[in-house]
Amino acid sequence: MEIWERMEFLRQELEKHNKLYYENDAPVISDFEYDAMLRELEDLEAKYPIYATPDSPTKHVGGRVNEKFSKVTHAVPMKSLGDIFSKEEVFEFTNRVRNTVGTEGLSFVVERKIDGLSVSVEYENGRLIRASTRGDGLVGEDITENARTIKNLPKSIDPSIPYLEVRGEVYMPFEVFLRVNEQAELQGEKTFANPRNAAAGSLRQLNAKVAAERQLSIFVFNIQAIRGREFRSHADTLRFLSDLGFEASPGFIECKTDEEIWNAIESIGESRGELSYGIDGAVIKVNEISLREILGETAKIPRWAIAYKYPPEEKQTRLLSVEVTVGRTGKLTPVAILEPVHLAGTTVSKATLNNEDFIREKDVRIGDMVVVRKAGEIIPEIVSVNTALRPEGAEPFHMPEVCPACGEKVYRKEGEAHIYCLNELCPAQVYRAMMHFASKDTMNIDGMGPGMINLLLDADLIHDVADIYALPEKKDMLSALDRMGESSTSNLLASIEESKHRPLSRLIAALGIRNVGVVAARSLAKAFGSMDNLKNATVLELAALPDFGMVTAQCVADFFSKDSNLALIEKLRSYGVNMSEEAGDTAGTAFAGKIFVLTGTLSKYTRNEASELILAQGGTVSSSVSKNTSFVLAGEAAGSKLTKAQSLGVTVISEDDFERMLSEAASSGDNA
Repeated sequence: MEIWERMEFLRQELEKHNKLYYENDAPVISDFEYDAMLRELEDLEAKYPIYATPDSPTKHVGGRVNEKFSKVTHAVPMKSLGDIFSKEEVFEFTNRVRNTVGTEGLSFVVERKIDGLSVSVEYENGRLIRASTRGDGLVGEDITENARTIKNLPKSIDPSIPYLEVRGEVYMPFEVFLRVNEQAELQGEKTFANPRNAAAGSLRQLNAKVAAERQLSIFVFNIQAIRGREFRSHADTLRFLSDLGFEASPGFIECKTDEEIWNAIESIGESRGELSYGIDGAVIKVNEISLREILGETAKIPRWAIAYKYPPEEKQTRLLSVEVTVGRTGKLTPVAILEPVHLAGTTVSKATLNNEDFIREKDVRIGDMVVVRKAGEIIPEIVSVNTALRPEGAEPFHMPEVCPACGEKVYRKEGEAHIYCLNELCPAQVYRAMMHFASKDTMNIDGMGPGMINLLLDADLIHDVADIYALPEKKDMLSALDRMGESSTSNLLASIEESKHRPLSRLIAALGIRNVGVVAARSLAKAFGSMDNLKNATVLELAALPDFGMVTAQCVADFFSKDSNLALIEKLRSYGVNMSEEAGDTAGTAFAGKIFVLTGTLSKYTRNEASELILAQGGTVSSSVSKNTSFVLAGEAAGSKLTKAQSLGVTVISEDDFERMLSEAASSGDNA
């Protein structure tokens, strides 16, 4: 590959990952991998300036404003920091500073680099008036209402200060992150990859109530602007902010010599395992405000500060055993039980092993010394095995032939990596099936969360999902349970009654048919109109639906071929649960007969949101491109689907095109 080709490749990759990180809160590579690419591009641009471009990601902050929020133009640009990765580079930075401003009166501050979302918060006459995200550094998003839900962010300060703008990092503590992900998993919702994503996604919610439930926190680390006060040093500003009630850069260290700076960096690195929140580096700043003005800034970064990035932490520990868990669909997942090891802030004693193929590929055996790290600094994973320390006689692990929860024989379909228990009465599956049935995207039964389902199962009040609708007949027994009472009971029963009237598509999705999610359920409900028509459909009729094919069609047919499933449906019908898709359930017809394929990362919608909009206008969503595809909606980093669409001459549309189509549908009266 030519030099210029490599540089263009790096620019495109970095812009793609900037969008995923800053705008979609969904990075797919680690910070370490991103930083390595950025550093390579910086080095190449310095060596081959003829190939450098003015809009290079080395010269700007990565974010872009979400159009769902009001724009805020930052009076003081929210710049990024340059990154360094070695002791030598730290000393190169301090030497450059000394060569520019001299040594007299010079000192530095070393701080923790919190792994969160950077925000600006403004106060007038002591009152919080606005909060905004960094965005692209010049224009951000107004997230004031969400910021007001952050408990440790002062809503008012000393009213004698006419104006104050502070910069801080919003983060989610590890404990809260684990709780949020556990709840999402039980509800059948998407989980966050790491606390940084969770904090960013929560702060950019359109509903402030959701942000409040996420229990976010903030550390402030800089005064962007202030009227009525002047300061000599950065450390003085941090102490001033602390006196005002802010949590201001906890644990910052003032230093003079290079040795003191490096010791501070090492000390912060060693403390990572003791902190309740994530950090991804240490920031070294010139302490004296007057000297910062001499050093100045570039368009992207200040010359008076630098960020030292720690490499991903990996540790060795022993694999003690392997446990196998059973999910909602009956899928068996092997979990490594480890000798506890302190890693990136928490004690790790478990790590997923994914499936039997993963175990075989890594050659993981019980008793092995394994190398563990946290994917995204939170999810433990096994990286490799130190075979030199393998105990004599260690045998390869094999998945069980019977389900560990119910004892029934398990099954692995040819060509698939996962093993399943097919017993619908398996207790592990019953619990997760209940959670899925009541979740937001299916029957949406408010109050039927994990605690309630455990309570009902323990009290022997429910045995399958249809028993939920028998609870009104057991009202007295229900209200007598711990933490229930008359009010809670009435609210739960009202939500259960309301759920009976959900569209057929919701019920189909709630049944937990393999390979049938929300979108496929909508397609089935629309095509067949009633549960009776659907259960009598042939495999060929099912396979003829867009985006189904024989695999999904067979899963649907297999579900309705089982007497136990048919009995469950009749039981639900007897309690008055809706079994038909009314004509009014589809709001519009603008996309009737049109097949859409979504590819790449969308910036304005989630995949589910875009799919729902298409389905609501009578269209169909497919996962594969063919000559029958009407439109390919292409987001950022679209891959092989876009290439195939172009080769077949399929119309490719952008999100702006899609929004225009939706607007035209609304104005033409199709939604009437």
